[in-house]
Amino acid sequence: MFEWLEPLQLFRLDTALILTLLVISVHVTFRVGIMSLAPMGFAAVGGYTAALIATKSELPFAVGLLAATVLAGMIGALFAPPVLRLRGIYMALGSLALAQAIVVLIRISDYTNGPNGIAGIPIEVKTEHLVVMLLVAFVMLELSHRSHFGRAAKAVRLDERTAEGMGVNVFRVRFMSFAAAAAIAGCAGALEAHRTTVISPDQYGFATLVIVFTYVLVGGNGHWAGPILVTWGLTILRDSLHFAGSNWEDVIYGVLLVVILLVAPNGLSDRSLYRGLRRRRRDRRGRPAPNIQDPAEKVASR
Repeated sequence: MFEWLEPLQLFRLDTALILTLLVISVHVTFRVGIMSLAPMGFAAVGGYTAALIATKSELPFAVGLLAATVLAGMIGALFAPPVLRLRGIYMALGSLALAQAIVVLIRISDYTNGPNGIAGIPIEVKTEHLVVMLLVAFVMLELSHRSHFGRAAKAVRLDERTAEGMGVNVFRVRFMSFAAAAAIAGCAGALEAHRTTVISPDQYGFATLVIVFTYVLVGGNGHWAGPILVTWGLTILRDSLHFAGSNWEDVIYGVLLVVILLVAPNGLSDRSLYRGLRRRRRDRRGRPAPNIQDPAEKVASR
């Protein structure tokens, strides 16, 4: 289906699709009011799990992908209770500490080949597989968005105490979101390992996390399509302007994030933003023109 693309273009497309899964994992927690900085740690769990199964056993790729997803989700579920007890910036720092602890353990372990990483991972991921997986993820996100759980998640994000008063189990909603986000990040890490054929602890650093969070914050939490479209749009912009990996990338992302937070604090998918714009447009169209009378006519009328 994608044979008409050059190998480099195909690799960039696959990378963007895998990055979209990471964006989805962050959005899943962000929509319930959780500022989690742990997705790269869970992606490392998924990537190394799939890589170890592929290089040290003869099990098929599907088994490694399933094991990576389940293990990352289990670790997320295990550490969700202590992380969710925190609030605000403390929750963000606690989740970041969890991610860094995972990466450090991978770096110092001889079983994972330490800082050298793992090479020789077979290429098992094709673009068609990624497209199908994303389509399934989009359907699940839309069903969740329209379900009772989606409405509960929105209520928890807007006002935790009001949601509790309405009978919503806030801890369960956040727990399920945190565990699901960990599983999605683990799946993304496994797919990346089987696409790049080599992984190392340096891949799961803070730089990628900043990019993912920029996409999520700019896209907003009004609808899951916002972060996805922002991810694809900015990825195309990066490749078109050829500033990916340079210092200008950090500058552009920083300026863009500040501007969006000033203009649209809830992101571009916030419906109230567009309601306000339409209201202002209607007010300008319906406002009567000011009655400006010529000074000579004023004197004559007197």
